[in-house]
Amino acid sequence: MKLINIKGNTYYIKGGTNTGVIKLENNNALIIDPGRYGVRQKKMMELLKENNMNIKYIINTHEHGDHYEGCSYVKKIDDNIHILSSSEAKIFIDNPNKFADYIVGGKANKFLKFKEFEDKNNFTKVDYIIDEGKVVLNNRKFEIIKLSGHTEGSIGVLTEDKILFVGDLFVGSTMLKKFDLLLLYDVKEYINSINKVKDIDFEYMVLGHDKEICSKLDSQYIINDHISAVNNYVNQVRDLLKSPITIDNILKNIIINNSLSCNYTEYHYFRSSIVSIISYLCDLEEIDYSIELGEMLYYSKKA
Repeated sequence: MKLINIKGNTYYIKGGTNTGVIKLENNNALIIDPGRYGVRQKKMMELLKENNMNIKYIINTHEHGDHYEGCSYVKKIDDNIHILSSSEAKIFIDNPNKFADYIVGGKANKFLKFKEFEDKNNFTKVDYIIDEGKVVLNNRKFEIIKLSGHTEGSIGVLTEDKILFVGDLFVGSTMLKKFDLLLLYDVKEYINSINKVKDIDFEYMVLGHDKEICSKLDSQYIINDHISAVNNYVNQVRDLLKSPITIDNILKNIIINNSLSCNYTEYHYFRSSIVSIISYLCDLEEIDYSIELGEMLYYSKKA
């Protein structure tokens, strides 16, 4: 594990989930997305101490356990650490079972595997809500940017050094090639958030899951690739809606036609994204529905 300086007081630690580190005054530090609960946080805190930094704040970019779950470990070590998130993310971070229930559309069962609520001792509670706009923590300025779409509560964090942490708004190119059916809560907001990044004044961008940071110039390729990925599946759903079809049969066709492999949890992730695409097309007034022999059928309004 290494503390990698990007610029000025902004660092990051590579991992399954990349963690941002911003050095504050008086040897304090803010970290962004500590990752999964476990040994990683212990090593991270030791690494920061070696560099004369102690965690004072944690910002969670969104409400997925692979980003926020480690908060509970560092909080056990030092209860004075302040945990922050958006108001929407706080609901799910404070109550992780709600995310599982949301994914299946009812009470989740034992087949759905989410580590963040297997051990109730590892629950995280958000201390403070942060809203979009300028924030000052320990005399260091940050800009919180609403980047919803992947989840409702997703945010980005822009540091004084012009380093932008975007959580899971984007994934690395290698991951995108393997998992191009993205987990989407709101397709319209996701596209809006992607386009918002174009107008942000940053020098480097740190993704939640990627081996390297990217420059402002390179971010344009990432933006284009993600828009293409979303449009690809939106258009596939449009084609399937030319004849009345159920959501589960849309998903079946999507999985087969794109050779997608999935387990029980990933299946529900995919289904959640398909439901979001249906809602997106509904908002565009492109589709209608009927109920026939107990089946909900969606279809295109276009002849």
